[in-house]
Amino acid sequence: MLTPRAPLAAFALPRAERAGARVVYRDALVAPLPGYRPLLLDLVVPAGAPPAVVVFLDGGALAAGSHKHGRIGDHVTETLVDNGFAVARAQYRLGREAAFPAQLHDVKAAVRWIRRHGTELGVDVGRVAAWGHSAGGYLAAMLAVTADHPSLDGDLGVTGEPSGLAAAVAWSPPTDFTRIPPPPEGTSLHRTGHDPHDWLPDATASPLLHVSATAAPLLLVHGTDDSGIPIAHSEALVAAYWRAGADADLIRLEGAGHFYSRQKLQQATESGLTFLRERLG
Repeated sequence: MLTPRAPLAAFALPRAERAGARVVYRDALVAPLPGYRPLLLDLVVPAGAPPAVVVFLDGGALAAGSHKHGRIGDHVTETLVDNGFAVARAQYRLGREAAFPAQLHDVKAAVRWIRRHGTELGVDVGRVAAWGHSAGGYLAAMLAVTADHPSLDGDLGVTGEPSGLAAAVAWSPPTDFTRIPPPPEGTSLHRTGHDPHDWLPDATASPLLHVSATAAPLLLVHGTDDSGIPIAHSEALVAAYWRAGADADLIRLEGAGHFYSRQKLQQATESGLTFLRERLG
């Protein structure tokens, strides 16, 4: 079913664009938000049998970022598509546009949209994963741990479809909002005097509080020298998974900060690719 906030015609599927062996669907309308920009999604599908689909979520401290472009998102997208995965780059609202749980509602709406329309678009709706860095990693982790929490689903866009995942990859995610340090010196947030504490979710939004035995398999990747989101965040989440009897692992990027060098980026990407192959088949 669709929510009353938009007519059926608003959810028409985007036109397919051929790009070599790929098919690209741009600006799919996931959900309209009256008075605000609509939530959109771009989907890239490689040639061949219906592939697993990975929802990629960009980072930016819930203060900036775009699903359309970005060094990390572009790199992960190209790698996944080259290796036979479809990639959906989903949009979500930033922290000053809407308070939590709006961001989680947005990405859950994207997952439901894929499950409703994915077969028609050539992807395997039984194999849906998420991948993100920083704030995007946080949302990927939240998708992994909240499938059994209908109160966090929201009612945007397509409803009546599951928003759970088969697996998730989270790079450098905040997992405990009681332990977020101030912006490191030299960052744009520090220079402009903006403090993400002003718009970040409160402690109740921490993935640590939602882990259960039914949480989706999760790979965490974190730099050992991350001063923005210390590695203790990922260590705590993987420990919570293990206590619950759920499937999680942590890759430590020695000497890496919150943003990765080309070498560390490649290492993290290969680790995520291997993880998804093992969990999704």
